[in-house]
Amino acid sequence: MLDQPSLVTLADQEIRRLILAGELAPGQRLYEAKLSEQLGISRPPLREALRVLAAQGIVRQTPRQGYRVVELSEQDVDEIYSLRAVLEQFALDLALPALRTEDLAELDTIMSRMWHAARTASEPAIVAANREFHLGLVALARHKRLSHAYAAVMDQMQLCMSKNLRAEAHQSGTLFEGCRRHERLLDAIRTRDPNQVRRELARHGERTFLDRAGSTGSGG
Repeated sequence: MLDQPSLVTLADQEIRRLILAGELAPGQRLYEAKLSEQLGISRPPLREALRVLAAQGIVRQTPRQGYRVVELSEQDVDEIYSLRAVLEQFALDLALPALRTEDLAELDTIMSRMWHAARTASEPAIVAANREFHLGLVALARHKRLSHAYAAVMDQMQLCMSKNLRAEAHQSGTLFEGCRRHERLLDAIRTRDPNQVRRELARHGERTFLDRAGSTGSGG
């Protein structure tokens, strides 16, 4: 028998997966009875999971209407992308001077998973690997408070990221271009050249595909 915290965690993970996979659309209302049946859990742990997701900015609670999937405005996306860029650059500025080859082993492992996900055309796995890669990148700084703050941004960043990756895959015809972008960034980090890393990080964080697709939400 799973204990209550485990049920909350599993519900959190599954609802997050449904949102990032596009099975729960931005702005869509989340009905407790339907989700409870779909996830096979009672309502108390489901409600706790929804509260956790609301605190992370993934869903939003509205008076007398329960929870809805967050719908990002253009300003929301601008704020998320710009804050991510600042935090990642700060992390790499801290990490590069003392960076060792073995420090990149975890990122290499994540890249292997990302390539495998691309070869099997698994968008959810690509999104998960993308998140792990960026969290691992920031972890290179060995700065606990920075990693904690960045994780909070990444919770909301994934709403943009999954759309961006889908738009990129649609325009390029495969999921491989996202892998190549991450490999180029990782190769730049291997050089330990701050200027090269800064240039590649700026290119990596561009919203090219998201902007072309016009996939941001219409309101907050």
